[in-house]
This record gives sequence, C-alpha cells and structure tokens, in this order.
Amino acid sequence: MFAAMLEYKQRWRGGMVEYIPAAYTSQRCSKCQHTEKANRVSQSKFLCQACGHAVNADHNAALNILTAGHAVFACGVDAIATTMKQEPLAV
Repeated sequence: MFAAMLEYKQRWRGGMVEYIPAAYTSQRCSKCQHTEKANRVSQSKFLCQACGHAVNADHNAALNILTAGHAVFACGVDAIATTMKQEPLAV
C-alpha cells in the first residue's frame, strides 16, 4: 500500500521511485565499500575491518542505499546490476 501511494505521488510531481536491493547493505562499508560479514559487530554497531570506519549499522546501510540510488540516477541505468566499476559517490 505504501509503495503504491509513494509511486503515485512521485509520478504526480514528476519524480520517480527506484527500488534498491537490501542485500549486503548492512555488511558493506559506506566509506571504502569493503563488504564482509565481520563488519557487522552487533545488531546496532558497524566496524569496517578494512578501514576502521565505525558507525551505527542502520545509518551505514542507509548511506549505502542512498549511494546506490544516486548511482542509478547518475548512470540512467540500474548501476547495481551492471559489472562496470564506478567510483563511489561522496555523501
């Protein structure tokens, strides 16, 4: 219900909705993009094993989803599904 209403409102105002897969967003570092299960120290804590970036795990996952959404709009295609390497966006 919420997704349908959001899509309707976005179409009405000339916007769009992009769905980003949640897979590994809680294990990927929002700073260096290193993905490892051990990065997720606990339910609420994220600590990158590669660069030492420490942040709330939900905040880290939200930044990864935001970055992926920006990448889709910048490329005009689904950047997550492509094999082309892209520079991470500064958030």
